[in-house]
Order: sequence, then C-alpha cells, then structure tokens
Amino acid sequence: MASAGLLRTLETLSKQPSPGPAPAFSHVHICRALLAIGDEGPIGRIELSRKLALGEGAIRTIIRHLTQAKLIRVVRDGCVLTKRGTDLYNPLRAKLSRIAFIDAKQLSLDKFSAAILVRGALRFVRRGIEQRDAAVHAGATGACTLIVTGSAYLMPMAETDEWKLQPQDPLVRNLEKLFHPKNRDALVVVSAPDNALAEHGAISAALTLLE
Repeated sequence: MASAGLLRTLETLSKQPSPGPAPAFSHVHICRALLAIGDEGPIGRIELSRKLALGEGAIRTIIRHLTQAKLIRVVRDGCVLTKRGTDLYNPLRAKLSRIAFIDAKQLSLDKFSAAILVRGALRFVRRGIEQRDAAVHAGATGACTLIVTGSAYLMPMAETDEWKLQPQDPLVRNLEKLFHPKNRDALVVVSAPDNALAEHGAISAALTLLE
C-alpha cells in the first residue's frame, strides 16, 4: 500500500461499520494498535489495553475491526499482522518514527514531552496549528512543529528568526541523536501532564502530516 491514502484508511477502520453507538476510539488508536502489533506482535489484549489506555471492551472492538479488515489475526499468544496488515504497517512505520520522551527545553509546554519524526512531511506543514489542535484534542497541552531545512530547524509559525534552532542548540543535538532527521522532514514535540497523553498527542499530531 502506498503512503497516499494512509490517513483515509485509518479513519475508515475507526468507523462503526453498522448502526450502533459510536466507537470509544479514534483513528489515532487504530494507528497505535497497528504500530504496536507490527513492532511487538504477537501482543495480547491486556498489553494493547495498557499501551493504548483503553478499556478491554474498546480493545476487543478494535481487534474485531482489524480482523474483519483482514489486517490482523489472533493466535494463541495474541495478535499478529497478516500480509495485508504488513502492507499497511510498512508505509506507516516508514513515515512515522517511534516515539521518544524528551526534555523539550525551550519548547516544553508541560511536565512531560514526547517527540516524533514524520519523514518527508515538510510540504504538509502550514503553520503548525493543525498539529497543535490535533494534540490538544487528544488530551495534550500543546505541540510545536519543527521543519528541517538543511541544518536548520524552523518553527513554521514564527515570524522572525528567533525560533530558528541552530545545530549547536542542545535540543537539536538531542533530536538529531534520537531521530537522525533529514532535509524536508518534520518533527513534532508534544507536551502533556503525563507521558501517556504526550505519546497519544504526538501520534495524533503526526497523523495530520499524512496524506
């Protein structure tokens, strides 16, 4: 599956296929479930529940959606990706780095911060407002988006060079060590009252940079 259409696919998977109550989860949870199963599978319901901070009822529904879509199958030790699931997981993981919990220094907006790299996403970044709004909607305090242009890290909503992070900046050195970003990548740093909300907000923000 090409990277185009990834977001639309995740949104479709999160929808209730038949009349009834709206699901207690979103496309962000679907994405996180697929990544967790692809990264660590086989993985059981209890562990998925812990990772996604969802009740077992919601996890069972997610597993049912993914099973019906033939993206996963359930084996004795838990859930694993099918061939079709791997075809969705691979481009997702190619675009989205793993989450890193960081000291966000001057970008920190709360006690805990998580960062994620979205590869080749510069063309989808406008002013960073979409990422901030998605993170806040997911329960985070806020988000800062950085675009990588050459050796500089820029905040797209900044109107002056004051928010251009230079290579010698300690935050930049840490981000480069963690993510090895390349020209035209985007980094999103999300802050929240706890790590779980920071992680969920980071994935939510990153998904706004997918097609």
